This record gives sequence, C-alpha cells and structure tokens, in this order.
Amino acid sequence: MVEKGKMVKVSYDGYVDGKLFDTTDEEKAKKEGIYNENMVYGPVAIFVGAGQILPGLDEVLEEMGVGEEREVTLPPEKAFGQRRPDLLKIVPMSEFKKRGIKPIVGLPITIDGVTGRIVSVNSGRVLVDFNHPLAGKEVKYRIKIEEVVEDPVQIVKEIVKLSLPRIEPEVKIEGESVIIELPEFAPYIPDIQVKKMVIANEIIKRLGYKEVKFIETFKKKEEDSKDNGEE
Repeated sequence: MVEKGKMVKVSYDGYVDGKLFDTTDEEKAKKEGIYNENMVYGPVAIFVGAGQILPGLDEVLEEMGVGEEREVTLPPEKAFGQRRPDLLKIVPMSEFKKRGIKPIVGLPITIDGVTGRIVSVNSGRVLVDFNHPLAGKEVKYRIKIEEVVEDPVQIVKEIVKLSLPRIEPEVKIEGESVIIELPEFAPYIPDIQVKKMVIANEIIKRLGYKEVKFIETFKKKEEDSKDNGEE
C-alpha cells in the first residue's frame, strides 16, 4: 500500500447514471462528448489522504498499491454530498442587473465565491441552486495509481502544476530553500500572487522547506539574436 501523505499520480474515469462525466483521458473525453479545452488531461498528482479528491476515493487510495486499479461505487456522502435545501437561494433581480447579467435558466453564476445554477426566473426574483450538480447522486469511479512521485524537485513541479497547470517551471533546491523559475509571462496570469502563495504554503507544509522563492526570467529570443546579426 502507498503510505499516507505520499504524492501519487492517478488516472480515473467517473460515471453517474452510466454516463462518463469526468476523466483524465483526453481521447475518452472527446469520444464521450465531455472534452473541455481548458482542462489539461493526463494523470493527476495528489497527496494520499490529504483531502484533495473525493472522500471515498481518498479512502480507497490508502488501501492501494502502485499500478493497482479499482472500480468503486461511492454513495453521495462520500462523493459530492447530499442535496441541501438551504443551498437553494432566492437572489434579487437587482443583483443580476448590478452585474450586467441577464438571468437564464441553467446559467452558472458565482456569488460570494460560490458557484450555483439558475433554476427558475420569476418577476423580480431568481432561484439559484448552490448544490453541486451531482449532489445526492451515487457515482462510480475507475481509479488507478500510475506512480509514486519521490523526487523532491518533481514533487515541487507537480505542486506548481496544481495551481498553474500549463506551466513547466524550472526548480532548484538549495538547502532549505526552494527556487521556482517561472516564464516571463507569469506576472500576467490572473491571480498569480494568490497562486504563488498557495504553491509556497503547500511546499512548506508538505515538504518542510523553510522558504520558497519565485523568479520570473526574461530570456533573449532567437529572432532578436538574428536581428542583431548574432549567430
């Protein structure tokens, strides 16, 4: 079994009512019509037992070994939770007008950092459901531990990818310091400072280093060298 707290890379397929709703397999997502161009597909890195995935899957991973694959059925309380009537809320039409949004049934809306879906629109009032779309549902998963990540540098890279999935950082570890080199466009990524804080806290918490330094590196482009007559 994989030790609790270890980083592993897992692949999975999630089904509800016999239909695929989530997967790490890009080709399968395209075939089943659930492909999301904003998602980076492939095995996902997580720390076992750290609550980074559904509770039921976390429990199963603690019983599995590297290369092992299981199929599990999760009740709502170990998946996306039971439906809660108190998460059905009436939002005044004025709130939507302030945001410049025309409320339409089925439209996702985020209020105070919580995302819900509009379920009905009546004169002056909009009913929004803040329950997870799969709350109250039994879900089935196929999950496999592809590998255990042991190298500290690689662990740091995977932690960075959790917040910045399209970034390939350069990482150095010097004593008790972790140095992360980000590409020159990094300052323009939305919420980059918050994401840096999340990354740094996770590295310090999981790996015990005392400090994390971020560097944005600006490199001479090849075309610039040619323009200057350099070979």
